[in-house]
Amino acid sequence: MPLGDSITQGAAGRASYRCQLWRKLISRGYRADFVGTLTTGYLGENTCTSVWFDRDHEGHWSWRTDQVLANISAWATSTRPDLVLIHLGTNDTYHHQTEDSTVSELEQIIDRLRVVNPRVKVFLAQIIPTSSVLASLKLQSLNQRLPWLAAAKSTEDSPVYVVDQWTGFTPSTDTYDGVHPNLRGEEKMAERWYQAIRDHL
Repeated sequence: MPLGDSITQGAAGRASYRCQLWRKLISRGYRADFVGTLTTGYLGENTCTSVWFDRDHEGHWSWRTDQVLANISAWATSTRPDLVLIHLGTNDTYHHQTEDSTVSELEQIIDRLRVVNPRVKVFLAQIIPTSSVLASLKLQSLNQRLPWLAAAKSTEDSPVYVVDQWTGFTPSTDTYDGVHPNLRGEEKMAERWYQAIRDHL
């Protein structure tokens, strides 16, 4: 389950990182099944041209972590994911949510996923920077708390892995608007996800 906000969903006319991740998985012989209750980008179809691209996802344009938390139990019950890729927190920062509330909500999302699947594997992204210096400082501060969160929540049956999407991501060259990845940024994100999940498929 690709789970997140607009960075996960992608807009109409954009492929989204999900396209590049799908290509990597299929080209390397993995049998993947993306799950989620949505299939399109924001305001229209994503433009992934990969054959048999699995469009299912749970990326919600402009949503905060608390909004995802309010719905995750129903989504997980409907789709029963084994692996969940979480990239959340950007909109929390832009809407002046506190770090404490975002971290708490991420913890609760993990708890609710485990109610549905006690053996779910969670891949928690240190989220990409934006072109806003102030927002990026806040995002970096949030990102620094995620290894602690992962260590506190990880169990033998349901491990939580931190995926560094921050390092090496440059908004001026890797986004088309300072926030959302362009093709180069999508490729960077997909490669980080792939490296993190490949041994757990």
